[in-house]
Amino acid sequence: MDGLAYIPWFAWIAIVGIIVWGITMIAGMFGHKNTELKKAMEQSTAVNERLLAKLDSIDGRLGAVEKTLKDIPE
Repeated sequence: MDGLAYIPWFAWIAIVGIIVWGITMIAGMFGHKNTELKKAMEQSTAVNERLLAKLDSIDGRLGAVEKTLKDIPE
């Protein structure tokens, strides 16, 4: 630990700057990945909503066919 005492004060500015820059870059990478993940989730949600709407329409048509078949006299 005595080796750190021999580092001049102005060198500490550069060392701290490099450390802060590294932390900022890492945080930026995680933030970018979160943005991509959010975009993918929004697209997936939109697809799921369209599929659900399509299934609801198919269910409605199936209900109409079942009603018609029940109304046919034997």
